[in-house]
Amino acid sequence: MNKWEVAILKIIAANDGTASLKHVYVELPSHVDFTDKHYEIKYKVPAYHHQTRAHVDDLLDKGELYRNKRGVYSITLKGRSRIGVK
Repeated sequence: MNKWEVAILKIIAANDGTASLKHVYVELPSHVDFTDKHYEIKYKVPAYHHQTRAHVDDLLDKGELYRNKRGVYSITLKGRSRIGVK
């Protein structure tokens, strides 16, 4: 089970099922153990932002997230099922 994906799903589920990427970026460090490398600036943002977006793309491909609009995502029933939340 991918720890980052589960953490992203839990963060969005806890925010009434919908959250912006900015909200996920703020909450994620309290769910995943980051190293200094995650905080290194790459292309004007911390490296973990790029990794987070890659995981969000994977969750979209799996049907566990739905894109509402640019930068805002909702958890699907499949995503809720993965983390054991109704």
